[in-house]
Amino acid sequence: MEAIEPLWTFAADWKVRLVVLITIANMVLAVRLYTAMAKARVRVVKAGKATTETYRATQNEPEEAAVFNRAVMNQFESPTIFYALIAISLALGVSSWLTVILAALYVAIRWRHGYEMIGEHVVLRRRKLFVRSVQVLMALMVEVALSALLWA
Repeated sequence: MEAIEPLWTFAADWKVRLVVLITIANMVLAVRLYTAMAKARVRVVKAGKATTETYRATQNEPEEAAVFNRAVMNQFESPTIFYALIAISLALGVSSWLTVILAALYVAIRWRHGYEMIGEHVVLRRRKLFVRSVQVLMALMVEVALSALLWA
């Protein structure tokens, strides 16, 4: 146990700061996608492809705007598990440097996934990014669980 203890104890204050900044980076992605969605909706209404009534219940939205809506909705699926894991690790004081690395990797993949979705939107590439993000999320889940069992 002594050999791996530095993962939890080395520069603990910086570790917590980084985890918080990484988590905020994922929140910034959601805000960025909300902004892109709003701009896309304004564009389609101005172009006459939709009306403001379209957005009363968001029905029959043109595809060029709907993709942004799906990108935003996606930010409230697996990222909610990410936020819960980070909150648990910080509340219990069990975040490690592995938590930092996995969180950063997860958020980096989510940013790539988000931009793939509203950019080129190559479905197979987007799916691979999604699967990778879930794999990293599962590794983070195991890491937080083991950290809680060993160090809480």
